[in-house]
Amino acid sequence: MNRALTYKQQRVLDAVKDHLAVKEVSPTLEQLRTTLGFASLRTVTQYLETLEEKGYIVRHRGFKRNIELRNVDGAWGTVSIPVLANVGCDDLSVFAQEKCDEYIEVDKRIVDEEDGGIVAVRAIGDSMNDAGINTGDYVLIRFTDQAQNGDRVAAIVNDMVTVKRLERRDGMTILWPESRDPRFKPIILKEDFKIAGRVLCVIPAPQTELTEVIPLDEY
Repeated sequence: MNRALTYKQQRVLDAVKDHLAVKEVSPTLEQLRTTLGFASLRTVTQYLETLEEKGYIVRHRGFKRNIELRNVDGAWGTVSIPVLANVGCDDLSVFAQEKCDEYIEVDKRIVDEEDGGIVAVRAIGDSMNDAGINTGDYVLIRFTDQAQNGDRVAAIVNDMVTVKRLERRDGMTILWPESRDPRFKPIILKEDFKIAGRVLCVIPAPQTELTEVIPLDEY
């Protein structure tokens, strides 16, 4: 799994993809500079260095058109998913936000089978660590208000958002933490909350040794 991109890094990557799609050859540094409106070639080079470091491109030294996209053969491909917000997994301490200044590239096979919009959120806290969701991890969410008992959901309570395991029982909704730590308690609700989406999978934080996507059914 590639590391997340900022909005500007995603813009450079998209320019490379668009040029390849139309011209069938990679752009030169000068073509990228002109397309993106940068003042210097060094700025273009710095962005390409970052994209290569994060695993999105490979540059072949010694060639004028030297940019190769990873997985460009179309065998599976990736799709850009916006990272909208940090999500509180402990105490509903993080307000729901809509910020699209970061993107991650995700295997199309993860999202193509799902209907509806899909976004990523970044987890905060440890109350879901037994479900493999730790601080800094990216959690892929499909927008829906439909969920079954046992599903992990993103729920909005009083304009704040949290990820928990859903249970409905005797006219109540219970949002369960998944941690052996006794500090974390279930949230019991009768109203004033909304299911914003269902958790599809978890992408471990870049600083961890794990690099694979963890599907829900492995928990």
